[in-house]
Amino acid sequence: MSHGLSPRRWIRLGVAVPLTMALGLTGCSGFFTPVNNNGGTTTGSTTYAYVTNVNSSGTGGTITEYTDTSGVLTAVSGSPITLPALPTSIVVAPNNDFLFVATSLGVFVYTIGTGGALTEGNNGNVAYFNQNGLIPQSVAVDATSSWLIITYQKSTEVDALPIDSTQGVPTGSVYPATSTFAATNPTVVMSPANANVFVSLGTGGVNAFGFSPTATTSTPWGSRVAIPLTSGAINVADNAVAVDPTSTYLYIAEASTATTAVAGSLRTFPIANLVTSAEKDVPVGIGPSAILAEPTGSYVYVTNESDGTISGFSASAGVLTALSGSPFSTGKLPVGIAEDSTESYVSVIGYGTNPNLWLYKYDATTAGTLDVQTTATTASSNPSLSNGIALSH
Repeated sequence: MSHGLSPRRWIRLGVAVPLTMALGLTGCSGFFTPVNNNGGTTTGSTTYAYVTNVNSSGTGGTITEYTDTSGVLTAVSGSPITLPALPTSIVVAPNNDFLFVATSLGVFVYTIGTGGALTEGNNGNVAYFNQNGLIPQSVAVDATSSWLIITYQKSTEVDALPIDSTQGVPTGSVYPATSTFAATNPTVVMSPANANVFVSLGTGGVNAFGFSPTATTSTPWGSRVAIPLTSGAINVADNAVAVDPTSTYLYIAEASTATTAVAGSLRTFPIANLVTSAEKDVPVGIGPSAILAEPTGSYVYVTNESDGTISGFSASAGVLTALSGSPFSTGKLPVGIAEDSTESYVSVIGYGTNPNLWLYKYDATTAGTLDVQTTATTASSNPSLSNGIALSH
């Protein structure tokens, strides 16, 4: 297959969004309107799972494909798929028709076929690459599967790219916004309500943007609010963000940057009032790296990279309570977590010793507790250097 860079070179248009210092946000299309909208459709009793792996030389990688049927993992025929460059993140569109893989060359799109098999889209060419030479770090797709949001390594640029909702290929020019800090590894998420974009900026805190998915001739970006690090905290970084399924609460994983022996925290904010409301914090493990705001709204889980655990909480009206048995053990250096489409299993991937994919089921008697169902190794190397996981919805 071809991986040339000449087709689909999109010219950036639009206006950078100025900093808004208001105490509350009022963006396009109801910036903070809570709705119960998880996006996408399920695939029955089977979930498709995709894991990105970095090769041992750090120059490329693979996508390993699985079906997960009632907790049984089966490799898809033809898996793994070789990638043309080093992968940085992966996301499945809410409609389950396609997925994006961000790499050091740009963003590639794959269509999802029968049985979860992937076929590279856009005629085998990169679907989008940044004209300024920026390397994509994190990608998200809005609830209508019509917008791709991209953050970049060591850059304040955040791009919104209109895409075809059936094939994922770009359909127009890129609209850029600007964050307040050029983080090394900025991560991005969309709210289920599809009116907010949140970007974690490491030592630069978190930025919240308004977003209007119905914009067609002007920028979809609304106002921006910067959420600082925990007041009084020293040597910390906001590593990950997530939003509860009602788009009412924002979760931020904050880790210590001074030592690997200090526990992190999970910060909770009401989205309707990010600036003046008091946050609620709970302790997690060392080096929190990823958050799963479970789609039923009942639980929140945090992977802790430095101590190889998962912190679990029950969630009720923004109040988090540690689950029985938490933290749960997992593989070395966990960096990604996701729930299957049946809301019965949780998958965690790690950048460490094999096996590096851990599949958990919910305990039958103790609510929210995670029990190991099975494990797998996603790459031929040991350790498997996995850095992303995405599941069908």
